[in-house]
Amino acid sequence: MAPRAPLNRTRSSFLRGLRDAAPIFVAVGAFGMVFGLLAAQLGGPPWLPFAMSAIVISGAAQFAMVALWGAGTLPILIAVLGLSLRHLPMAVRLSDLIGQRTLLTRLGLSYVLTDETFGLALAASERDDVDLVAYKAAADLMLWVSWIGGTLLGAGAGATIDPGAIGADVLFAVLFLSLGVPLIRSRRDAGVAVAAAVCALIAIPLLPDAWEITGAAFTAAAVGTVWRG
Repeated sequence: MAPRAPLNRTRSSFLRGLRDAAPIFVAVGAFGMVFGLLAAQLGGPPWLPFAMSAIVISGAAQFAMVALWGAGTLPILIAVLGLSLRHLPMAVRLSDLIGQRTLLTRLGLSYVLTDETFGLALAASERDDVDLVAYKAAADLMLWVSWIGGTLLGAGAGATIDPGAIGADVLFAVLFLSLGVPLIRSRRDAGVAVAAAVCALIAIPLLPDAWEITGAAFTAAAVGTVWRG
């Protein structure tokens, strides 16, 4: 089992995680509000949007569920499965980064396994002075609070706000670009990013909805594994 980090290092890492996740707090809160608005328009029970955000904690999967709500159970399951499979390489990488930890710690970190906090944790792992468990726990807390808070605000507003008026499509693109671009620091990183983008573009007309994201994730993981230089 990995030794415990010194208390001061743990505290400073937690505070750094809170600080680094502050931009995500704003962006994810906006996403949560859009989701709450869309989910409220489905006409289900008022507690459903909150339960989905508290349990699923996957903006992409939850938006897919809302978009395919009237299509039946099977299309929703296929789309959500396609989106969720990308968490496999993320989980493997995170497990490698944190080393041997208790089951409770691993379960806690896996509860909020999102692209946003994973990206932050990946960048933080390159710094020797960071307790990665404390850092990611703080980032996860910020994201969870903003996602839940945004969902509650959106669901409370109901159908009084037009989701398109707050630019949901633009927010998605800006958020992921802001997370991905700072991680590109070498030709290998650039090659992995280009491979993922090309795969996603090729997969759009070939694969079912949401599977193009998983295809891009696994392609990027494969390229990164093979390309060591």
